[in-house]
Amino acid sequence: LDRYIRMGVRKKGLHGPYFRRYTAKHKQWENEKHTLNALIKQQRLYMPMQRAKEVQQYAEEVVFHAKKGTPYSDGIVESMLISPEARQILYEQLVPRYKDRHFFFTRIINRYATKIKHQDPQAFIEFVDWPGELRPANPVGEARKQHVAEQYDASRRNRRRYIGEAVKLGLVDPKEPKDLKPEAKETYLQRA
Repeated sequence: LDRYIRMGVRKKGLHGPYFRRYTAKHKQWENEKHTLNALIKQQRLYMPMQRAKEVQQYAEEVVFHAKKGTPYSDGIVESMLISPEARQILYEQLVPRYKDRHFFFTRIINRYATKIKHQDPQAFIEFVDWPGELRPANPVGEARKQHVAEQYDASRRNRRRYIGEAVKLGLVDPKEPKDLKPEAKETYLQRA
């Protein structure tokens, strides 16, 4: 008898008391829209990991389509956002911020914590490249060139590490990779 009682306690899934984490199927899309709206307004949300992964797909898609600026893309953005504040933040702040970044506008940070009720792993989902982000993102565009030039000039070890990227970005002559080009030095290395 004890074996069957313990088996019932261990049983998970459909029979668990906290199984329904989401509402009915026809209401889930509305929940995703509201969460996406809140993410754009607040720039960071704390939620279960699986839900963050679900919202991340839509957040990436919204920013990608907003950057395109075609009538078709604008229609997709309008269908996914529900408030004018979120639209305003998207077009006035996020699109200019990510003009050099082609994708990966969001990141999920695992908090290594769980909910007591149902042991869901919790995570932060946030947009990158904003002043309040938890961890700085890799730079892109001109900021990336400056970062590579500074790292390349810092040490021999970094020269070996960044030589391929420095050649690709045009900071170093492939025939003479010992030093940065003079124009790259004066552009990206301002020494006081």
